[in-house]
Amino acid sequence: MSIKQLIISISIFLLSSQLFSQVTSAAEAISFSSKDLQGDLHTIERYRGKWIVVNYWGIFCGPCLREMPELSVFHNQHKETDAVVLGINQEELPIEVMASFRDKMKISFPLLSVPFEQVTPFGNVTILPTTFIISPEGKLVARQQGAITMQMLEDYIQRNKHEFQNKKQPTKSNENKKSL
Repeated sequence: MSIKQLIISISIFLLSSQLFSQVTSAAEAISFSSKDLQGDLHTIERYRGKWIVVNYWGIFCGPCLREMPELSVFHNQHKETDAVVLGINQEELPIEVMASFRDKMKISFPLLSVPFEQVTPFGNVTILPTTFIISPEGKLVARQQGAITMQMLEDYIQRNKHEFQNKKQPTKSNENKKSL
């Protein structure tokens, strides 16, 4: 491995370990509900006890399309145990268009369509994709603008899961949001 390749590898590792940013200094409880393409209602409370990856995406967004296969794999590997992915589209597309897109892209996680708003229940969405992470307690803990990978999600959960296991009452040490 050349010096240049080593420097690039180290840089990528360091960047990927800190990509998700803190949302605020104290975790905020989130209230959200929306129906998927089949009409099933998805709420934060429905997934209490699991990590929720909320991914805002667009049908014509290249980085969004590139991350979707990994988000599907992540969702499939975790949905029965500790995490789910919810994909949110604000383009107000007809259900048939979104269903066709889902089938073509082989997306396994629920796709939700909501009216456009730059300030969402999770925070500002100024670029696509934007991903938010909700803790098993239903609190917003991280945000990433730009594409993410399955490894980034796995690393974040691994680093932070101890704060949310068997937790009954919040303490000062675990109220702060962490970077991914």
